[in-house]
Amino acid sequence: MISSRLCIVSLMLLLTSQVVSAEVHTTNTVTANAVWSGNMTVYGLCCIVFAMITAFVLLDLRKTKRKMQYNRMIDEETGIGNLVHFTHQFNMISDLSCGMYYIAYIIIDSNYLQIYHGESTFTDSVKYTAGVLSSYANHNEIAARITENGFAFAFRSVNADAAKQQAEEIIDKLTLYIEAEEKSFKPVFHAALYNLNAADRSCELLLFNLRKNCSKLIGTDRQLVLCDANMMNSAAREKQLLESIENGFKNREFKLYLQFIVDNKTKKIVSAEALSRWDSADKGLLSPAKYIETMESNGMITVLDYYMFEMTCRQLHKWKDTEFDNLTISCNFTRITLSEDDFAEKIKDISNKYVFDKSKLVIEITEDAIEKNRENAMENVRECKKMGFRIALDDLGSGYTSLINLCEYPIDIVKIDRDILLKTDRQNGRDLFVGMIALAHSLNLKVVCEGVETEEQKTLVSATECDLIQGWYYSKAFPAREGEAFVRQYSEKLIG
Repeated sequence: MISSRLCIVSLMLLLTSQVVSAEVHTTNTVTANAVWSGNMTVYGLCCIVFAMITAFVLLDLRKTKRKMQYNRMIDEETGIGNLVHFTHQFNMISDLSCGMYYIAYIIIDSNYLQIYHGESTFTDSVKYTAGVLSSYANHNEIAARITENGFAFAFRSVNADAAKQQAEEIIDKLTLYIEAEEKSFKPVFHAALYNLNAADRSCELLLFNLRKNCSKLIGTDRQLVLCDANMMNSAAREKQLLESIENGFKNREFKLYLQFIVDNKTKKIVSAEALSRWDSADKGLLSPAKYIETMESNGMITVLDYYMFEMTCRQLHKWKDTEFDNLTISCNFTRITLSEDDFAEKIKDISNKYVFDKSKLVIEITEDAIEKNRENAMENVRECKKMGFRIALDDLGSGYTSLINLCEYPIDIVKIDRDILLKTDRQNGRDLFVGMIALAHSLNLKVVCEGVETEEQKTLVSATECDLIQGWYYSKAFPAREGEAFVRQYSEKLIG
């Protein structure tokens, strides 16, 4: 572009110099009439030169604009279209022909490939996928890379069976690439297939729905799912829920609730667990069961974890030098958040905005949080311990049990899962329950028994060496201010 413009400028200067030279020569050698005639000739030549320059510049600008538009629609790594390209082409599909189109959304299990086979294998599989889709794309069909590990392929087919057959053929061809490398026989390519209809005019919503349905296949042996209207609508509802959640954070609709914990010997309230509730403007008060899974599957759970941690810090700051100053609060963290590289740094930055005794805040992590990403979790737990926080291992006894974690990590408290308590109706269940308490005490760990709800459970746990008791028998979950009133009433009743 620059060289062509330089050429134009050089041509302009050359022609101008020749015109000026001719004018001077004419003025010195001819009559006044001839001079006037020569000047008109010069003027005409200047107009021609100006018109030529203008035409060249406009042509150059048009080419530059087309090139920029083309580059904006191309994925640099693979050379095929990107999301902008797919959206542009999708919007050009007419209502009359849309029923002939099928959209296949293909996802590569990037986490598995990167963790177990390296970044290069994932990068190669991305390029290979792009090449396969390009080879299948005919005229008026669209192949594009939508996300880092997601592709969309809009193709024509005579019916659903033929479309399914072509999608299966593509998946088989992609799978052969990995198997040929002899690095994995685990399915790493998954696809969701959907027949387009006239009502599907939002490309963004369509791709979101397909991606959500396809994501559910990751980690399973299923490689292809045929999406019907109900499945697509379900994903659409999830998208709406996500938008509501985002607005909920902006409007601070997520609230801190506290479930109080009592000392087994004195039955005094000594602690509380921080729980989230969503006081939605349009849905009312929602329990975590209504939104946690959606947050986890869409990468928003870390937002909630840090949000609730700050709410906990703020509450302890508020309680400092008050009648509640002796209470501790435990705050949950999911395995996703705990495994983040900058987890400890974020915890430090948030907590330093408030003044409170950090030993009053217990970072509560689930057992799978430690096992899932051992190196990151270990380092983060140790850093939090150095800051002065106490560490609790939640749900001990649920799922698989890695007792070695009790030795390797700086844990202060273990919480025995409610499922263990429910097994105490049999002798071997009671023996297990008592044995877990004894094991924890032998490691100088405090023990919390969760899920105590009945008089029978309360009597059984009270008769053991368990240190702390948590459950609806003693306390439901309260909003923070109501919780303070509950503590006062409970203490007065206990003294009375």
